[in-house]
Amino acid sequence: MTSDVTIIIVSYNSAAVILKNWKTFLDNTQLKVIIVDNSSPDQSGELLSQTFPHVNVLRLGQNFGYGRAANEGFALCQGCFALLLNPDLVISEEVVWQLTSLAEKDFGNTAIWAPVTNESDYSNETPRAVAAVSGAAMLFDLEKMKNVGFFDDNIFLYSEESDLCCRTRRAGYEIMLCPSVYLKHFGDSSSGKDLSLTFMKSWHFGWSRCYFYHKHGLDEGKHSVRSMYRNYRLKSYLSLSFMSRIDYRGKAEGVRAFMEGKGAFRHDGTPQKNQV
Repeated sequence: MTSDVTIIIVSYNSAAVILKNWKTFLDNTQLKVIIVDNSSPDQSGELLSQTFPHVNVLRLGQNFGYGRAANEGFALCQGCFALLLNPDLVISEEVVWQLTSLAEKDFGNTAIWAPVTNESDYSNETPRAVAAVSGAAMLFDLEKMKNVGFFDDNIFLYSEESDLCCRTRRAGYEIMLCPSVYLKHFGDSSSGKDLSLTFMKSWHFGWSRCYFYHKHGLDEGKHSVRSMYRNYRLKSYLSLSFMSRIDYRGKAEGVRAFMEGKGAFRHDGTPQKNQV
């Protein structure tokens, strides 16, 4: 198995899920691993450092968001590949070997490879070129990505992988989905749940979609900011579920903030945290 790969995990209040899904792997792997902790208020960074003293736990001074935190990890990588993984994936060295082996055999123009994270997509098919892949699991050719850049620092959360995939293809590189490699993904279990966090994440979802569509000249029709605002606002009134109403209200507020020229971050570099 190749050792020329660094695994990057972005953590925010994720110690519990990392201990559940990753402890056996981290206790036994010889691979290089970087955990980037986004100034977790539940002291995840400290717990992870104590539990895995052999792992590079990079503890940030504030919450950078997913893409910007991942960029901090990429800056520490050496060698050919970086494998970015969500904490709520089930990982093994065999899966890492399967994915990196496919990349090492690909002498073409591919810059990003990804496994499937839905069991229904798992098959013996050969890798195929796609427009975009999930940010939950992405293997990067570090040399090629120097010509693309990594995640957009203007984005706090959401759409960062869509933007990166779009820029990768525009730079002339391919993105490969590898159906023969499967990683089980529990989804939305890595940062904890509460009302204010749900609203904040929804706000950034709405803002980031506007930013992505505008940046790439796609903000027309149903993707125009006014259309998205009306749609989210209407759903915030009509949804029967309380949490769905909070979700759509947050998205609508994020879209409105984008229309007003607000960024995803405040002037001091901290993320926008609008209250419910």
